[in-house]
Amino acid sequence: MLMHRFARYGLLTAVLLMLFVMTWSRHHDFLPLNGPKSAQEKYLEEQKLYPSNFKSFVSTLDRISAPSNYNGHTIVEDPRVQGKESTKMPKIYRPYPDYNNRQWQDTHRSFFVPCQGPRGKLLNDSLDDQVGAYVGIPHNFPTPLFGSHDAVGLDGQVSFDRYTRYGTYGEGEDEIFVKNWIKPSKVDWPQVNWAELQQQCFDNNAARFSAKSDGMPAANPQIAPESRAAILIRTYAGKQYTKNDIYVIRSMITELSLQSGGEYEVFLLLHVKDPELHIDQGEVYQKVLQENVPEEFRNMTILWNVPMVASRYPNLNHDVIDVHHAQWLSIQHFALQYPGFDFLWNWEVDARFTGHHYEFANKIAEFALKQPRRGMWERNSRFYVPGIHGNFDNSFRNFVERAEEEGVWGPLPMPFDNRQPLGPSPPVRSPSEDNYQWGVGEEADYIGFLPIFHPIGTDWVIRNEVYGYMGAETPRRASLITHSRLSRRLLLAMDAENLVGRHMGSEMFPVSTALHHGLKAISAPHPIYSDHGMPAQSADKWFNSGINGRTGSTKNSPFSWGRESRFKDLSWYYRANLPGRLYWNFLGWRKDGTGGKLYEALYGRVCLPSILFHPIKDVRPDADSTHYQFDSELGYIALR
Repeated sequence: MLMHRFARYGLLTAVLLMLFVMTWSRHHDFLPLNGPKSAQEKYLEEQKLYPSNFKSFVSTLDRISAPSNYNGHTIVEDPRVQGKESTKMPKIYRPYPDYNNRQWQDTHRSFFVPCQGPRGKLLNDSLDDQVGAYVGIPHNFPTPLFGSHDAVGLDGQVSFDRYTRYGTYGEGEDEIFVKNWIKPSKVDWPQVNWAELQQQCFDNNAARFSAKSDGMPAANPQIAPESRAAILIRTYAGKQYTKNDIYVIRSMITELSLQSGGEYEVFLLLHVKDPELHIDQGEVYQKVLQENVPEEFRNMTILWNVPMVASRYPNLNHDVIDVHHAQWLSIQHFALQYPGFDFLWNWEVDARFTGHHYEFANKIAEFALKQPRRGMWERNSRFYVPGIHGNFDNSFRNFVERAEEEGVWGPLPMPFDNRQPLGPSPPVRSPSEDNYQWGVGEEADYIGFLPIFHPIGTDWVIRNEVYGYMGAETPRRASLITHSRLSRRLLLAMDAENLVGRHMGSEMFPVSTALHHGLKAISAPHPIYSDHGMPAQSADKWFNSGINGRTGSTKNSPFSWGRESRFKDLSWYYRANLPGRLYWNFLGWRKDGTGGKLYEALYGRVCLPSILFHPIKDVRPDADSTHYQFDSELGYIALR
């Protein structure tokens, strides 16, 4: 009897073990031992063949190689530098229009009025308030794996170091001497009222932006007002602001808002996680600000919590109104409260751009403005690999046209009686009748920084977070990292969907709303670097692994559960290790064997071209910034 009991228990254990192995292998894309290798196993083996691009690369000022034919109009000689010394000194970097140019003045509603900066001077007269740059990049600097500077119009032939980038905002202000740098005058930063500076700047330039301005009359009233954009830096109660966090926020306000005469306005959008806190009461509101926001930024901070932003939507499933499932509720709330902004940037507080913020925002918007609607969704759906696809505007467009039939042309018909598409109808019946003209010159309603992929067919973890539509068969798209620019028109469309109870996961909702309504959505092919010297053919194979060369549509998509480790060594993803190495070195700190004081004494100061990084968290010298792992690597199993 005892033997039979042991046999039964042994058989039960074997069955349970077999079920566990089958489940584990299915979720991890692995087959039983001695079977053929899965695609992910093959990727992991192959990527080991490619050495690190950056671990032994010396990216310093002493190695900058200046192009012989550089003629960038954004570079201005610094009059404080004279003689031979000037060849080793940074230039002033000003990627703004020539506001005094007659052509600019004749094509805009009103004149540009210079604004006051934190040093009490007009910014057009203050050299201490300017960003610096070096002409050239370190010799043999690796090329991006995806996208390029040229594709989106960024200057890829200039470099920045921590002093030229952040010196005007406080970096190095307590250092006695820094070679190759003129230290700006010191500022009593806690006494700076950034909200007041931004408001004064806008008031002085209001005739440019509004047909109802009460100030100076417009010089050209027949010309439409310029659009404005709000930059909403997402932060939260309890965040500890590092020096670098503060430098970056100061830089965004100065470069985007004050230097442009109010074209942008920067806010901190602070999530109060306690739903019971009555932030609608003035005393409570001020207490939260004092406890959670540096003094200089308090008057430009907007508080929100879930009850405040969700109260407008009683028909929404209350299980999905939290910030993770419904990140856009706070942005929609802002759009309704501040109707004067045509565009809103959802800006992650842990994103960094090593170049100039105005150049980034302006060139990305210009790129999207120039994109035709024909083939838009098909181009969006894959990574642009220059080594495979050629130049973006012609070769890539033709490549995609050959690879995939153009299936999206105008709004998608949806079976809802209470909704009318907000986007325009196509000018012709078929995409083939349009010579890539429709949409050129039209502002984009959505701009993101990774492909806008097809989640259906993938194992992406939230692909089925669809509520109130047509269930799992609802046509939809997704774009990861919610760092993006949205139009007011798109946000109002999302608001209308939520009012009747329709909703999707945060990474799907904006782009799917744009898809349904026929709005213009663009994936910007900014330069994304990899620490692995992977050939273009391999990058295309592993990242555009779906149907017709898409990045989505199949289980082997890099966005699928168990495959996201392909992003681990890139410069832009929600978990990635390259940003934390390069940016730490950029700030003069040692990380993974490179950078730091001794390194810079031997090789020179670390500098980088303009790169968009994410994530950059806990920006302190001793923080662990290079060991991110995905949940699947930690043994978790995705809920299906």
